[in-house]
Amino acid sequence: MTTIPIFFTFDHHFVLAAGVAFHTLLEKADARYHYNLYVVHTDLKPHHMKRLQHVVGRFPNAEVAFIDASEYDTGWAGLRHKSHFSKEIFYKLTAADLFPQYDRILFSDVDVIFTDDIAPAYFLFPDEKFYYAGTRPIQENNNLPRYRAHFTPEEIQTISQYEISAGFMLINLKLLRADYRQPQLTEFFRRNVDRLILPEQDCIALCLAPDIRFLDYKYVVCAAQYFNDPDQLRYNPNNPLLADRHAAAACYRKMLREVVQLHYPGADKPWNHPLTPRFDLWIRACRRAGLMGYYLQCQPQFLLQRLKRYNLRRFIQKHTGHAQ
Repeated sequence: MTTIPIFFTFDHHFVLAAGVAFHTLLEKADARYHYNLYVVHTDLKPHHMKRLQHVVGRFPNAEVAFIDASEYDTGWAGLRHKSHFSKEIFYKLTAADLFPQYDRILFSDVDVIFTDDIAPAYFLFPDEKFYYAGTRPIQENNNLPRYRAHFTPEEIQTISQYEISAGFMLINLKLLRADYRQPQLTEFFRRNVDRLILPEQDCIALCLAPDIRFLDYKYVVCAAQYFNDPDQLRYNPNNPLLADRHAAAACYRKMLREVVQLHYPGADKPWNHPLTPRFDLWIRACRRAGLMGYYLQCQPQFLLQRLKRYNLRRFIQKHTGHAQ
């Protein structure tokens, strides 16, 4: 039986989210394949692992393993100006070392639910040279003006053309090892951490272009995108497929119909804020996963986190005069 490996990286605050994500992934799994799920972490406790093992254990064609990445903490601790990044970002760039047993692997965030099978993505680009593959932005990138102070025009152009979402990726581990590209990625990260804006995406684009491939847009759809009018959007000018507005709107509607991974980006998540777009889909998935009791148990913790964020925003507004 062919194995589909996929890894996730998160801390203990995302155990509930991971349980829901894992369950939806395996609900849609193809019975012809065996799904090996890996959790790269530094702080999960045995009871966290047991909860996730219980979710995955319901599916005969799946298993979950946990990789303690504490050995990477020393290198992470030595980085300057990294406080606004989580160290989980770093693990996405070190997959070739973390998974020597595989030639390729999928990666996914856990603030997601899956509405279709991920297996087809694993087999893409069989005869092409690439290191990472992910979805490119379908809408115009509003972050690019932020790059002008720290990046050259040539770097900005490369990022514009080769930026991919780090929320779902196919990684060619065999080629990364053969071409010794992982050390280049991690060294670039270390040397440039103080100027990176979207750290994984920036490193991948600037170090590995043009050997980057683009997945179909359906593999990462943000929940809020369901509330946009496709006929009124500003589309990514770097994608020739979107040059015609009618074709771009049709592509957008197709993406929403065929979504594989529904992503909940931002600070407000469906498990901590019931007004999050497409909360209804996530809470139903939580119920199917048998995690409603845990969801209710976690609410005081999530409320405390929201209050801390609210107080921080008020502090910033008071002392800078700027709304956040």
